[in-house]
Amino acid sequence: MKKSTCALLFSALTGTGFSANAKDGDVTGEWGYTAYANIVNIDSDTALAQGIDDSAYSIGISADYLQNNWITSLGAEIIVYDDNAEFTQVVEGSGVFNRGDVSTESSTANAILAYVGTGYQWSFGEEQDVALTLQGGFSHLFESTRSIDSCSNCYSEDIDVDAGAYVKASLLKSGETFRFGVHIQQFLGGDGLTNAIGLSLGSTF
Repeated sequence: MKKSTCALLFSALTGTGFSANAKDGDVTGEWGYTAYANIVNIDSDTALAQGIDDSAYSIGISADYLQNNWITSLGAEIIVYDDNAEFTQVVEGSGVFNRGDVSTESSTANAILAYVGTGYQWSFGEEQDVALTLQGGFSHLFESTRSIDSCSNCYSEDIDVDAGAYVKASLLKSGETFRFGVHIQQFLGGDGLTNAIGLSLGSTF
């Protein structure tokens, strides 16, 4: 999915659909979690230079803390690139079940994104079961590589894609147990990850 598609969606869900009508003086916070899947868009020039497509997908999880309408999230996700520069390598197994086995394996291209963000949550409706959040934060990509999975000494290549500061808008609907919704995230660096859209499922601890 290209960047033009992302621009059409302006809503988001962190999955932590806590009530935002906190009582005055309420200092008790509430923890929740969010599991989500994203389509991630990448700057086209960067993607071309790094041998990957300008869209990828990711799955992740975050821990979220809400207190007096302020929500803070700490999370991580695995980004799977659509690789255009895949390579193969002959490997020899060294595990319990494949020791000595020789095979030709293909590379995969992945990254780990870690982030922290904070912002405000508004709740709506008679039962306060619809919420809108707006967060800003910082993210960083780790282990952004093209490599052979589960190989300790195989050839690998770095994939130089930046993340950095972001803003994220989320819209969620709470049920009796879980919270469902959609989100959009805009990265502000301009020459790496550009934006992401996704679906999420969350609840409280």
